[in-house]
Amino acid sequence: MKNDLEETVIAAYMCKQPVILVEGQDDIKFYDNIATLKSISVEVQAIETIEGFSEGCEQVCNAMDQVASLIQNDIRLKSYIIGIIDRDVRQYLNTVPTKDNLLVLKYYSYETHLITDVTIKRIIEQLTKAPGSLITQEVVDWLKQDFENYAAELYYFSLEALKKMLDSTYQANMNYGLDGGVVIGGAKKYRWGLIEGKINDLDEFASLHSISKNDLKYIAKGKWFLATWCDYLMRRAKELSLMCGTQIPQCEYCKVGQDNKCLWKPSCSFQVIEIESLLYTQQFIDLNEVEYIFEFMKNKLAC
Repeated sequence: MKNDLEETVIAAYMCKQPVILVEGQDDIKFYDNIATLKSISVEVQAIETIEGFSEGCEQVCNAMDQVASLIQNDIRLKSYIIGIIDRDVRQYLNTVPTKDNLLVLKYYSYETHLITDVTIKRIIEQLTKAPGSLITQEVVDWLKQDFENYAAELYYFSLEALKKMLDSTYQANMNYGLDGGVVIGGAKKYRWGLIEGKINDLDEFASLHSISKNDLKYIAKGKWFLATWCDYLMRRAKELSLMCGTQIPQCEYCKVGQDNKCLWKPSCSFQVIEIESLLYTQQFIDLNEVEYIFEFMKNKLAC
C-alpha cells in the first residue's frame, strides 16, 4: 500500500532519514549513488510510489507545492524532504519552476551528467587493455576532438524536437518521446533522411532562440546524448591502436616492436547498451560533475 505524502514526510522526520522525491524509477540509482558516495543517508523515492501521484516532473512539482503547506504548519519538516527534476527544455518554454526545496538540473537530464573527461577515461579502460596511467588527458582530448562533427545530426534532431515543443502545430519528424535508439545505427540514418532537408530552417530557428552547437547538453534529450556518446566512443576506441606512439602515448609492447599486443587494442566486443549500463553504475559517477547536486542535498537536508 502506498503512503500518502504527509505520512512520508512525517516518517522521514521521525526516522531522521530525509527523503528525495524524483521523477521515476530510472532516477533512483543516480541520486542514491551520489548520496552513498558522499556518505549521506537519504531515501530516494520515485514520486509514483506516493498515493495520489504518478511519475514525471510535474508530479514532483505538485508534491513540493503540497510539501510547502506541510512545512508552513511545522517548520521542522523542511529539512527532511526535497525534490529533484530534469531541466528538459524548460528554459526555452520559460517554465523553469522556482521552489525552495526543489532542484532543477542544469542540463537536460541526469543522463547528460554521465559523460565527462573522467568517465570517458574510465570507459576506455573498459574498452581496451590500456591501464589507467596510460590514458592521459592527451588521450581524452584526442577522443573528444571529433565529437562535434559526429554529433551534428544529434544537434539537428534536437532542434527539430525542440521546435515541436515550442510550436504544437509544427509537423516534426523527431520528438522527445523517442528513445535513444533513434539517434544511432540504422535508425539514425532513417531519421536523418527526414531531417536533412530542414537544416536551413532549423538554423534559423536556432538563431532566433540564441542556440548554438555549444548548447547541445541543454537541447538534446539525455538518453539521446548518452547513446550518441557511447556509440562514438565505441567506434573511436577501435582506432586507438592506430594512434599508438603518434597521437597518443606509446604502449610498452609497441615500444619493443610487439605491435600485435598493443595495449590500445579493444579488450573485447561491447555494444552501446552495455557501455550505457556501465555509466549508470556507482563507479562511473564523476563527483566533480555532480557536486552541485550533492551541495543542494547537504544544504537543504538534515544529513
